[in-house]
Amino acid sequence: MYPQTFSVPHAVKQIIGSNILFFQALSTGIANYTALAQKIKPEVEKLTRSEVNINTLVVAIKRFADSLDEIEYEYHPVFDGVRMTLTGSIIDIDFQEADDVYGVLDEIFELGSGYNMFRTNNQIRLFAEDINEVRNVFKSSAKGTRGEIKDGLSKITITVQSDKENMYEVLPIVCSILYNNRIPLYNAFFSQNEIILILGMNDAAKAYEIIREKLARPN
Repeated sequence: MYPQTFSVPHAVKQIIGSNILFFQALSTGIANYTALAQKIKPEVEKLTRSEVNINTLVVAIKRFADSLDEIEYEYHPVFDGVRMTLTGSIIDIDFQEADDVYGVLDEIFELGSGYNMFRTNNQIRLFAEDINEVRNVFKSSAKGTRGEIKDGLSKITITVQSDKENMYEVLPIVCSILYNNRIPLYNAFFSQNEIILILGMNDAAKAYEIIREKLARPN
């Protein structure tokens, strides 16, 4: 399952960084290091291919937590007015063109749930909040619309001031952050004043915190 052997610190970073609950608990300072070490010990031992002492894990977790606190970013005036939101659970509904697609879309839009829609020549992609009402509308018409649904996703929305130059400065920074931190991107879209990032749920919290730290004005 794991083609390479990890060091304990690397394994800890890999496991916590890819788990939304672990990362949020650590980054907000509410994690119990010993309890977290016991929780991730089996996974760490799979990655390191060796038995790992709990105290060794606690030290590695603490160092990883300290590294999050020590990250410093240079602030730039272009970041004034940048706003971010994280939608924790969304679904990707992939519609193929069919006569009743728009009827299904109308029903979903009437629910008033947050959504983003993107269209190509023969395909419609709808990213909507993962709520039962949306799923029920889709399932009741899925056969006729020839659509497919994928869950386990989250959405980060970054809103910048209505200035094209601002967008062109913020966009490459966001892309660089994702690349440098090896955060996989499921999909992405941007307009004149908005960047929408679609990521797996296990990656979204980490991406949100890192990007927010980069774009937020320091106190």
